[in-house]
Amino acid sequence: MGSNGEEKKDGNDEYQDMSIVEIIDYCTNARYEEIERELEEMKSYIGGGSRVQSEVQREVNRSSWKAKALQIGCLLTKHCSILIPKISFHRMDPPEGINNLSGSGRDNNDQGNRMASSSSSTYNVQTSGSSHESEIKPFWSRTEVGMDFERERNLFVSVSVGTEAYKIKILDLAITAMNELANMAIENEPLWHPCIAGRILNCAEYIKKFGQVDSHFPVLPNAETYTNPLQTEASRETRFLAVQPVHIVELLMNNDQYSHVLSNMVSKAKVLGVLSTQAQGDYNGALQVMAVKFHASSPLVPNRKCYLARYSRRLNNNAWGVVDVSLQNLFPNPLTRYRRRPSGCLIERFRDGLYKVTWVEHCEVDNSSVPEVCRYFVTSGHAYGAKQWLSTLVRQHERLTHIRVRRDPKLQLSTGEANLLILADQMMRNFWRNLSFSRKNRWMLVSLSDAENIHKAIIRFVKEKGGRCPGPALVMAATIRIPASARRIFNFLQDENSRSKWDILSHGHVVQQTRSISNGCVPGNRVSILEVKVPNRASRISNSPEDPDRTVMTLLQESFSTSACSYVTFAPVEASSINMILNGGDSDNVPVMPSGFSILPDGLTGDEVSLVTIIFQILDSAASPMCFPAHSVYSMYKVITETAKAITAGVVDPYNMG
Repeated sequence: MGSNGEEKKDGNDEYQDMSIVEIIDYCTNARYEEIERELEEMKSYIGGGSRVQSEVQREVNRSSWKAKALQIGCLLTKHCSILIPKISFHRMDPPEGINNLSGSGRDNNDQGNRMASSSSSTYNVQTSGSSHESEIKPFWSRTEVGMDFERERNLFVSVSVGTEAYKIKILDLAITAMNELANMAIENEPLWHPCIAGRILNCAEYIKKFGQVDSHFPVLPNAETYTNPLQTEASRETRFLAVQPVHIVELLMNNDQYSHVLSNMVSKAKVLGVLSTQAQGDYNGALQVMAVKFHASSPLVPNRKCYLARYSRRLNNNAWGVVDVSLQNLFPNPLTRYRRRPSGCLIERFRDGLYKVTWVEHCEVDNSSVPEVCRYFVTSGHAYGAKQWLSTLVRQHERLTHIRVRRDPKLQLSTGEANLLILADQMMRNFWRNLSFSRKNRWMLVSLSDAENIHKAIIRFVKEKGGRCPGPALVMAATIRIPASARRIFNFLQDENSRSKWDILSHGHVVQQTRSISNGCVPGNRVSILEVKVPNRASRISNSPEDPDRTVMTLLQESFSTSACSYVTFAPVEASSINMILNGGDSDNVPVMPSGFSILPDGLTGDEVSLVTIIFQILDSAASPMCFPAHSVYSMYKVITETAKAITAGVVDPYNMG
């Protein structure tokens, strides 16, 4: 012990006589010097182009002080052997039924580890060394290692892809990937085996036919391959659409359209470099490098992120292709947990104005941190598979087609109805944003003792920019398994006549739909205005219209169902704001705080069991990223658990369906 301690002391001699402040100053200066050296190396590497140099300098100067603080902390722990206290929640008067808050990505079976009391009735994230408090880490901390260096890494990639050497390599990789995609979209057996869920890839046949698409690049070993090997996921889906191929190609190649239309799966997409462009509106041969992050329909499922090349090409007079391929081997990262092999869509002319759209998803991913309740949903391809991507594309096409049909003067949308659809679209995108993991707003795990079939509940703090959220808010989410089909659950949740059976705030009230705008071919795909009213007993007895029911809440609701998933999302909106929008007013500054449900197959039992994710959001001016008020946590916990019980009872018991 003595020798080890002496050896450790010798390793820190340069910090031995320094104070904490002096150590921080020393490490800060060292980091700045390191950044300056890296900057000079980048400048010399790219040939000293003044424009690029100034952009690099601006990016470095814009680095946030928070990232630098974390880098200093890493240096302190690495070089100074300073014990930094662990982050924990501290609280007083814990509500009954809530054991602890933990950020672990796995189940917390240590029910005896209770948190100590505090002098305030809040869940505070603070530094403490008490052994009685639960350690707190970000919910997906394992998959987000090094995210504070994301800006620097994006900068490096964007600078690198501008060099001629990288352009040639990436173009070669993209052309090879496009050829592979075209073959995988057309071939059947033995490459693809038919199964109940569609088609499954024969990996042996794939390697025999294609080998490694990026085998001519040096492969660096994954640092964790020996403990967490990447698993292969592959799926293929085909649909027929009456849409010109160029519109689909533009949607995928235009980053603004791509991020907006596919926001139910795309958390973030950023173009880091455009390597090849054609004339305006012509995407034949267009090639760009992107940083992307995808999310599933449950926040319990980890995000997937990577750097990729996206390439579009007109293959012949009757076919277009758009392909993605990961750039992992060009920009290696030993912590890689997701590698996107050639994936994308092939669009072929069919007949009678129809086009055959075939989507292929192929990747290697580490699913070891996926919770058990979502495990088969993910590994079966339901979470990120081809069916999810293509069904979203089809739904958007049907939505726009359905609205265009209403150009008939008798069916045409008014300005107010169009603005209402815009507000509903913003509500849906806020809902999907809440589903996604953010390195600035991380989920925390809530352990519930009497939550029955709720396997995990997580909570986070949110504060939207631009006035969409009227103030600080808390979002709680939980995913449950319900023994009923997704369609049955969707019908139960979107029907205003059954709302009072599961919505705690509507119990004992009357729910009326006052406006409905259909936005799809599937029954139930619509945007609705619902009014929750307190029935006036005197009015009901006398049948007098002079004393109507009193409206206590107005809700904006959007519901839609695809072949892969269903959503029911709603938000309380002031009645005056609804009237203003319907009279032609602008919806941009109307605040919306969406809550709702995503409904998906569990991936294991066909259509007999569904995964339902419940997301509930409340305003709380006392909340902050470091503080979760206890009464708010308890209230949300009660809403989540009671709603889960009511939905299960409503869809399993046929007498409760109404």
